Amino acid sequence: MRLWHVAQRLCFPQRLWLLCATLACGSCDSLSSFEGNWEGKVSADPNLRQGFVANDHLAMNITALGDGSLDMTLRLPNQTSALRFESVRRASSDALGSMSLPGDPLRNYLGYVRPAGQEAILVVVSLFPPDHVEARLVRGPDEVYGVFRLSKAK
Repeated sequence: MRLWHVAQRLCFPQRLWLLCATLACGSCDSLSSFEGNWEGKVSADPNLRQGFVANDHLAMNITALGDGSLDMTLRLPNQTSALRFESVRRASSDALGSMSLPGDPLRNYLGYVRPAGQEAILVVVSLFPPDHVEARLVRGPDEVYGVFRLSKAK
């Protein structure tokens, strides 16, 4: 029996629940499509780039993700080793977990990477349908700021 025929037999609250369940399952599938290797350049806009040069590349490997967690590593420009992304654990339960950014991303993740011998860098990872990721790296009021647009690595 088709889903539409089932939905016609349900009362409004049941239809609403069915719709929510269908959308939730769809978002799970769309999130898993972001697993894998990503790479991209820093923004060419000098207002979105401090502490990076125009051709700097960022690489990330997303191994698992969900509504509140992101398991990934990040390789900063001119670095050979990858750094572990450490999620801000309580951000997903706060308004920060559902903050709105231009382009209406599916999900945003906040966390840090800790380069050896340096202060931690705040990383905001945004997942955009159908197939791109943006990463914003921030340290200090004017020390490091970069917006990277990443695509799936080939």
